[in-house]
Amino acid sequence: MKTTRRKNLQSLLGATATAIAAPIAAAIVAAAGAAIPSIAQAQDYKGTIKIVVGFPPGGATDVVARMLGDKLKDVLGQAILVENKPGAGGMIATQQLKAAPADGSTLMLTIDHTHVIVPLTFKNPGYDPATDFTPVAGVASYFNALAVAPTLKVNTMKEYGDWLKANPTQGNYGIPAVGSVPQFAGLIIGKALNTKMVAVPYKGGAPLTNDILAGQIPAGIGSLTEYIEHHRVNKMRVLAVSGQQRSKIAPEIPTFQELGLKGIDKNPWIAFVGPKGTPKDFVERFAAAVDVVLKMPDVNERLSKIGNEPTFANGAQLAEWISSATAHWGPVIKESGFELQ
Repeated sequence: MKTTRRKNLQSLLGATATAIAAPIAAAIVAAAGAAIPSIAQAQDYKGTIKIVVGFPPGGATDVVARMLGDKLKDVLGQAILVENKPGAGGMIATQQLKAAPADGSTLMLTIDHTHVIVPLTFKNPGYDPATDFTPVAGVASYFNALAVAPTLKVNTMKEYGDWLKANPTQGNYGIPAVGSVPQFAGLIIGKALNTKMVAVPYKGGAPLTNDILAGQIPAGIGSLTEYIEHHRVNKMRVLAVSGQQRSKIAPEIPTFQELGLKGIDKNPWIAFVGPKGTPKDFVERFAAAVDVVLKMPDVNERLSKIGNEPTFANGAQLAEWISSATAHWGPVIKESGFELQ
Protein backbone atom coordinates (compact mmCIF):
# COMPACT_ATOMS: atom_id res chain seq x y z
CA MET A 1 0.00 0.00 0.00
CA LYS A 2 1.31 3.45 -0.87
CA THR A 3 2.17 5.83 1.91
CA THR A 4 -0.76 8.11 2.69
CA ARG A 5 -0.52 11.89 2.62
CA ARG A 6 -1.42 14.33 5.32
CA LYS A 7 -5.03 14.60 4.19
CA ASN A 8 -5.40 10.87 4.92
CA LEU A 9 -4.14 11.37 8.46
CA GLN A 10 -6.70 14.12 8.97
CA SER A 11 -9.49 11.64 8.22
CA LEU A 12 -8.21 9.05 10.67
CA LEU A 13 -10.93 9.79 13.19
CA GLY A 14 -13.24 7.51 11.28
CA ALA A 15 -10.68 5.04 10.00
CA THR A 16 -10.10 1.49 11.10
CA ALA A 17 -6.92 0.19 12.69
CA THR A 18 -6.06 -1.73 9.53
CA ALA A 19 -6.28 1.32 7.30
CA ILE A 20 -4.08 3.25 9.70
CA ALA A 21 -1.45 0.64 10.37
CA ALA A 22 -0.54 -0.24 6.79
CA PRO A 23 0.83 3.13 5.59
CA ILE A 24 2.68 3.69 8.85
CA ALA A 25 4.29 0.27 8.77
CA ALA A 26 5.35 0.82 5.16
CA ALA A 27 7.41 3.82 6.26
CA ILE A 28 9.36 1.91 8.90
CA VAL A 29 13.02 0.94 8.81
CA ALA A 30 13.17 -2.11 11.07
CA ALA A 31 15.89 -2.09 13.70
CA ALA A 32 17.98 -5.21 14.21
CA GLY A 33 18.93 -6.68 17.57
CA ALA A 34 22.67 -6.55 16.95
CA ALA A 35 25.24 -7.54 19.58
CA ILE A 36 27.78 -5.20 21.12
CA PRO A 37 30.65 -6.09 18.73
CA SER A 38 28.62 -5.07 15.68
CA ILE A 39 27.70 -1.80 17.40
CA ALA A 40 31.33 -0.80 17.48
CA GLN A 41 32.14 -2.04 13.97
CA ALA A 42 29.29 -0.49 11.94
CA GLN A 43 30.46 2.02 9.34
CA ASP A 44 28.16 4.99 9.75
CA TYR A 45 27.83 8.32 11.55
CA LYS A 46 30.35 8.58 14.41
CA GLY A 47 30.03 12.21 15.53
CA THR A 48 28.00 13.82 18.33
CA ILE A 49 24.39 12.69 18.36
CA LYS A 50 21.86 15.36 19.26
CA ILE A 51 18.70 14.09 20.95
CA VAL A 52 15.94 16.66 20.66
CA VAL A 53 13.21 16.78 23.32
CA GLY A 54 10.07 18.75 22.53
CA PHE A 55 9.29 19.54 26.15
CA PRO A 56 10.87 21.67 28.91
CA PRO A 57 13.85 20.62 31.06
CA GLY A 58 12.82 18.64 34.11
CA GLY A 59 9.77 17.11 32.46
CA ALA A 60 9.22 13.36 32.16
CA THR A 61 10.55 13.04 28.61
CA ASP A 62 13.59 15.18 29.39
CA VAL A 63 14.44 13.07 32.45
CA VAL A 64 14.34 9.87 30.39
CA ALA A 65 16.35 11.42 27.53
CA ARG A 66 19.18 12.44 29.85
CA MET A 67 19.17 9.13 31.68
CA LEU A 68 19.42 7.14 28.45
CA GLY A 69 21.83 9.59 26.83
CA ASP A 70 24.30 9.16 29.67
CA LYS A 71 24.40 5.40 29.05
CA LEU A 72 24.19 5.47 25.27
CA LYS A 73 27.34 7.58 24.98
CA ASP A 74 29.31 4.77 26.58
CA VAL A 75 27.73 1.96 24.57
CA LEU A 76 28.06 3.82 21.28
CA GLY A 77 31.37 5.51 22.05
CA GLN A 78 29.90 8.83 20.89
CA ALA A 79 29.01 12.10 22.57
CA ILE A 80 25.29 12.59 23.23
CA LEU A 81 23.76 16.07 23.47
CA VAL A 82 20.20 16.51 24.76
CA GLU A 83 18.57 19.68 23.44
CA ASN A 84 15.20 20.95 24.65
CA LYS A 85 12.93 22.57 22.06
CA PRO A 86 9.65 23.07 23.93
CA GLY A 87 6.54 24.58 22.45
CA ALA A 88 3.21 23.68 20.81
CA GLY A 89 3.03 20.33 22.54
CA GLY A 90 6.17 19.04 20.86
CA MET A 91 5.22 20.16 17.36
CA ILE A 92 8.02 22.72 17.10
CA ALA A 93 10.67 20.12 17.86
CA THR A 94 9.05 17.60 15.52
CA GLN A 95 8.99 20.10 12.68
CA GLN A 96 12.68 20.81 13.29
CA LEU A 97 13.45 17.10 13.27
CA LYS A 98 11.76 16.81 9.89
CA ALA A 99 14.18 19.43 8.51
CA ALA A 100 17.29 18.00 10.21
CA PRO A 101 20.03 16.18 8.23
CA ALA A 102 19.17 12.51 7.77
CA ASP A 103 22.66 11.32 8.61
CA GLY A 104 22.30 10.08 12.18
CA SER A 105 23.39 13.34 13.76
CA THR A 106 19.90 14.20 15.04
CA LEU A 107 17.22 12.09 16.68
CA MET A 108 14.22 12.91 18.83
CA LEU A 109 13.03 11.23 21.99
CA THR A 110 9.30 11.76 21.88
CA ILE A 111 6.00 10.47 23.17
CA ASP A 112 2.96 9.21 21.30
CA HIS A 113 1.45 12.71 21.47
CA THR A 114 3.53 14.03 18.56
CA HIS A 115 3.09 11.00 16.29
CA VAL A 116 -0.42 9.88 17.20
CA ILE A 117 -2.49 12.59 18.87
CA VAL A 118 -1.29 15.66 16.96
CA PRO A 119 -2.30 14.24 13.55
CA LEU A 120 -5.75 13.50 15.00
CA THR A 121 -6.26 16.96 16.47
CA PHE A 122 -4.50 19.44 14.16
CA LYS A 123 -5.41 20.15 10.55
CA ASN A 124 -1.87 21.05 9.58
CA PRO A 125 0.78 20.11 12.14
CA GLY A 126 3.58 20.79 9.65
CA TYR A 127 4.63 17.16 9.28
CA ASP A 128 3.31 13.74 8.34
CA PRO A 129 4.31 10.96 10.76
CA ALA A 130 3.92 8.32 8.05
CA THR A 131 6.27 9.92 5.53
CA ASP A 132 8.59 12.41 7.26
CA PHE A 133 10.35 10.25 9.85
CA THR A 134 12.21 7.02 10.49
CA PRO A 135 11.09 5.28 13.68
CA VAL A 136 14.19 3.95 15.43
CA ALA A 137 13.41 2.34 18.79
CA GLY A 138 10.70 2.16 21.41
CA VAL A 139 11.88 2.74 24.98
CA ALA A 140 9.01 2.40 27.44
CA SER A 141 5.36 2.82 28.18
CA TYR A 142 4.17 4.99 31.05
CA PHE A 143 1.06 6.00 32.94
CA ASN A 144 -1.05 9.11 32.69
CA ALA A 145 -2.47 10.19 36.02
CA LEU A 146 -4.95 12.55 37.64
CA ALA A 147 -3.38 14.49 40.50
CA VAL A 148 -4.98 17.05 42.82
CA ALA A 149 -3.41 19.88 44.75
CA PRO A 150 -2.79 19.44 48.49
CA THR A 151 -5.23 22.30 49.17
CA LEU A 152 -8.18 20.16 48.03
CA LYS A 153 -7.91 17.65 50.88
CA VAL A 154 -9.40 14.82 48.78
CA ASN A 155 -8.04 11.29 48.60
CA THR A 156 -10.32 9.39 46.22
CA MET A 157 -12.05 9.94 42.91
CA LYS A 158 -15.42 9.93 44.70
CA GLU A 159 -14.26 12.67 47.04
CA TYR A 160 -12.98 14.63 44.05
CA GLY A 161 -16.34 14.24 42.33
CA ASP A 162 -18.11 15.51 45.46
CA TRP A 163 -15.72 18.47 45.62
CA LEU A 164 -16.42 19.33 41.98
CA LYS A 165 -20.16 19.26 42.55
CA ALA A 166 -19.76 21.51 45.59
CA ASN A 167 -17.46 23.85 43.62
CA PRO A 168 -18.92 23.80 40.08
CA THR A 169 -16.94 26.84 38.91
CA GLN A 170 -13.58 25.35 39.89
CA GLY A 171 -13.45 22.35 37.59
CA ASN A 172 -10.23 23.50 35.93
CA TYR A 173 -7.55 20.91 35.27
CA GLY A 174 -4.09 21.47 33.85
CA ILE A 175 -2.81 19.59 30.82
CA PRO A 176 0.72 19.56 29.35
CA ALA A 177 -0.47 20.55 25.85
CA VAL A 178 -3.57 21.44 23.85
CA GLY A 179 -5.21 18.43 22.23
CA SER A 180 -3.22 15.98 24.34
CA VAL A 181 -4.42 12.67 25.78
CA PRO A 182 -4.78 14.30 29.24
CA GLN A 183 -7.29 16.74 27.76
CA PHE A 184 -9.50 13.92 26.49
CA ALA A 185 -9.09 12.04 29.75
CA GLY A 186 -10.45 15.10 31.53
CA LEU A 187 -13.47 15.20 29.23
CA ILE A 188 -14.16 11.54 29.97
CA ILE A 189 -13.84 12.14 33.72
CA GLY A 190 -16.09 15.20 33.61
CA LYS A 191 -18.76 13.32 31.70
CA ALA A 192 -18.61 10.38 34.12
CA LEU A 193 -18.84 12.69 37.15
CA ASN A 194 -21.62 14.70 35.50
CA THR A 195 -19.75 17.93 35.97
CA LYS A 196 -18.02 20.44 33.72
CA MET A 197 -14.24 20.23 33.56
CA VAL A 198 -12.21 22.87 31.73
CA ALA A 199 -8.75 22.11 30.37
CA VAL A 200 -5.98 24.65 31.03
CA PRO A 201 -3.02 24.09 28.66
CA TYR A 202 0.56 24.39 29.93
CA LYS A 203 3.87 24.36 28.07
CA GLY A 204 4.81 20.90 29.24
CA GLY A 205 4.41 18.77 32.35
CA ALA A 206 7.04 20.43 34.55
CA PRO A 207 5.34 23.84 34.90
CA LEU A 208 1.99 22.10 35.37
CA THR A 209 3.40 20.01 38.20
CA ASN A 210 4.77 23.13 39.89
CA ASP A 211 1.36 24.82 39.79
CA ILE A 212 -0.39 21.76 41.26
CA LEU A 213 2.13 21.70 44.10
CA ALA A 214 1.58 25.41 44.74
CA GLY A 215 -2.21 25.10 44.60
CA GLN A 216 -2.38 27.46 41.63
CA ILE A 217 -4.61 24.95 39.86
CA PRO A 218 -6.77 22.38 41.68
CA ALA A 219 -5.93 19.40 39.51
CA GLY A 220 -3.85 18.22 36.59
CA ILE A 221 -3.62 15.26 34.27
CA GLY A 222 -0.18 14.27 33.06
CA SER A 223 2.57 11.73 33.42
CA LEU A 224 2.76 9.70 36.63
CA THR A 225 6.54 10.10 36.26
CA GLU A 226 6.19 13.79 37.14
CA TYR A 227 3.79 13.22 40.02
CA ILE A 228 4.90 10.07 41.80
CA GLU A 229 7.64 11.49 44.06
CA HIS A 230 5.35 14.29 45.23
CA HIS A 231 2.53 11.79 45.80
CA ARG A 232 4.80 9.67 47.98
CA VAL A 233 5.49 12.54 50.36
CA ASN A 234 1.87 13.80 50.34
CA LYS A 235 2.62 17.06 48.52
CA MET A 236 -0.09 16.14 46.01
CA ARG A 237 -2.48 13.23 45.67
CA VAL A 238 -2.69 10.99 42.60
CA LEU A 239 -6.26 9.67 42.40
CA ALA A 240 -6.10 7.35 39.40
CA VAL A 241 -3.84 6.18 36.58
CA SER A 242 -4.31 4.97 33.02
CA GLY A 243 -3.69 1.40 31.90
CA GLN A 244 -5.41 -1.92 32.32
CA GLN A 245 -3.41 -2.78 35.42
CA ARG A 246 -2.16 -0.73 38.36
CA SER A 247 1.35 0.64 38.35
CA LYS A 248 3.83 -1.69 40.05
CA ILE A 249 5.44 1.24 41.84
CA ALA A 250 2.15 2.62 43.15
CA PRO A 251 -0.22 -0.32 43.60
CA GLU A 252 -2.35 1.73 45.98
CA ILE A 253 -3.54 3.94 43.12
CA PRO A 254 -6.53 2.54 41.19
CA THR A 255 -6.83 2.66 37.42
CA PHE A 256 -9.46 4.80 35.72
CA GLN A 257 -10.81 1.63 34.19
CA GLU A 258 -11.51 -0.10 37.50
CA LEU A 259 -13.28 3.05 38.67
CA GLY A 260 -15.63 2.73 35.70
CA LEU A 261 -14.02 5.42 33.54
CA LYS A 262 -13.73 3.80 30.13
CA GLY A 263 -11.41 4.91 27.34
CA ILE A 264 -8.38 5.89 29.44
CA ASP A 265 -6.90 2.41 29.56
CA LYS A 266 -4.33 2.91 26.78
CA ASN A 267 -0.92 3.81 28.18
CA PRO A 268 1.27 6.25 26.23
CA TRP A 269 4.83 5.44 25.16
CA ILE A 270 8.29 6.96 24.68
CA ALA A 271 10.40 6.31 21.59
CA PHE A 272 13.29 7.47 19.41
CA VAL A 273 12.58 8.70 15.88
CA GLY A 274 14.81 10.22 13.23
CA PRO A 275 14.36 12.22 10.02
CA LYS A 276 13.18 10.39 6.92
CA GLY A 277 16.08 8.63 5.24
CA THR A 278 18.22 8.15 8.34
CA PRO A 279 20.77 5.50 7.24
CA LYS A 280 19.83 1.91 7.95
CA ASP A 281 23.26 1.08 9.42
CA PHE A 282 22.93 3.88 11.94
CA VAL A 283 19.32 3.00 12.80
CA GLU A 284 20.27 -0.63 13.45
CA ARG A 285 23.29 0.29 15.55
CA PHE A 286 21.45 2.89 17.63
CA ALA A 287 18.45 0.61 18.21
CA ALA A 288 20.76 -2.20 19.30
CA ALA A 289 22.43 0.18 21.75
CA VAL A 290 19.05 1.18 23.17
CA ASP A 291 18.23 -2.49 23.70
CA VAL A 292 21.53 -2.95 25.56
CA VAL A 293 20.93 0.09 27.78
CA LEU A 294 17.37 -0.91 28.69
CA LYS A 295 18.67 -4.27 29.91
CA MET A 296 21.07 -2.62 32.36
CA PRO A 297 19.73 -3.27 35.89
CA ASP A 298 20.31 0.29 37.11
CA VAL A 299 18.55 1.83 34.10
CA ASN A 300 15.66 -0.58 34.37
CA GLU A 301 15.32 0.17 38.06
CA ARG A 302 15.50 3.94 37.63
CA LEU A 303 12.98 3.99 34.80
CA SER A 304 10.60 1.79 36.76
CA LYS A 305 10.96 3.84 39.93
CA ILE A 306 9.66 6.97 38.21
CA GLY A 307 6.65 5.22 36.70
CA ASN A 308 7.87 3.89 33.36
CA GLU A 309 7.73 0.31 32.15
CA PRO A 310 10.90 -0.30 30.08
CA THR A 311 9.93 -2.02 26.83
CA PHE A 312 12.27 -2.20 23.85
CA ALA A 313 10.75 -2.10 20.36
CA ASN A 314 12.53 -2.16 17.02
CA GLY A 315 11.29 -0.08 14.10
CA ALA A 316 8.61 -2.52 12.95
CA GLN A 317 7.32 -2.97 16.49
CA LEU A 318 7.27 0.78 16.98
CA ALA A 319 5.07 1.02 13.88
CA GLU A 320 2.61 -1.28 15.63
CA TRP A 321 2.69 0.95 18.73
CA ILE A 322 1.81 3.94 16.54
CA SER A 323 -1.01 2.25 14.64
CA SER A 324 -2.50 0.69 17.78
CA ALA A 325 -2.54 3.99 19.66
CA THR A 326 -4.03 5.79 16.65
CA ALA A 327 -6.79 3.22 16.32
CA HIS A 328 -7.60 3.58 20.03
CA TRP A 329 -7.60 7.36 20.36
CA GLY A 330 -9.29 8.20 17.05
CA PRO A 331 -12.77 7.15 18.22
CA VAL A 332 -12.21 8.62 21.71
CA ILE A 333 -11.31 12.01 20.26
CA LYS A 334 -14.24 11.91 17.85
CA GLU A 335 -16.64 11.03 20.66
CA SER A 336 -15.32 13.91 22.78
CA GLY A 337 -16.48 16.46 20.20
CA PHE A 338 -13.01 17.98 19.99
CA GLU A 339 -12.64 20.27 16.95
CA LEU A 340 -9.51 20.09 14.82
CA GLN A 341 -7.16 22.97 15.60
